Amino acid sequence: MTEDSTERMPGTVRVAGFLVIVQLAFGLFGVAIIMPGIVAALGDPGLLVLLLQPVLVVALLALLVFRWSSRRKWVRWCAVAFEAVALGLHLTTAAVEGEFGWRTLIHLGAVLPLAIVVGLCVPAAARWFGR
Repeated sequence: MTEDSTERMPGTVRVAGFLVIVQLAFGLFGVAIIMPGIVAALGDPGLLVLLLQPVLVVALLALLVFRWSSRRKWVRWCAVAFEAVALGLHLTTAAVEGEFGWRTLIHLGAVLPLAIVVGLCVPAAARWFGR
């Protein structure tokens, strides 16, 4: 066995990976809820494009989850970028709608991406995804 295969995943990376799986589960639930809308929108291309966005988000999350153990740098940086965009969209949407407050900051839409970004930006994560 090589040294790479016996090295244990750091706790921060393990927690970040678990949180991405939680996001994926929420995303799959959301896609299941809007699936009748997607089927109904097959005749309207504009509405279909709007409804397919969550499906693409779930597909990207699934790709990250399934490639997590590959230890590739691109997986780490794609996850950081994805979560930064998710956090930014959540905060921007709340601010535009005039609902920005403490409840916005403790909402899962803000806490999960922030925890994942922090977990992936520590030195242990950089060493883990150093391939």
